Amino acid sequence: MTRNALLGFALITFCVAGIVVGIVRVGPGSNAADVGIALVAAALGVAAFVVVLRTGRRGQPPWTKWLIVPALIAALYIDRLPERWQLALLALAGGYVGAFLTTVIARAVRLTR
Repeated sequence: MTRNALLGFALITFCVAGIVVGIVRVGPGSNAADVGIALVAAALGVAAFVVVLRTGRRGQPPWTKWLIVPALIAALYIDRLPERWQLALLALAGGYVGAFLTTVIARAVRLTR
């Protein structure tokens, strides 16, 4: 395994573990409306991945790399949100990461054939 593959595996493992731990912490006590909002957010996460995947193939303007800065700053304040919206953001991230992993696995399977 190369260094980049090992780093990628560690990063994906960290992302999935963080999302799972977050959902396990926030999930209990959620009502049906909270779960519904989380499901919609997960679907939006999948849609966001598809948009990012398509944009990445066409190239993006140089300014887009700076969008990560406000996202990282906003992540510092997620604990101040009500648990309903924390669950929704975790579900959104889960949908995005799930779509990413599905794409990676599908491409790996395609390469082995």
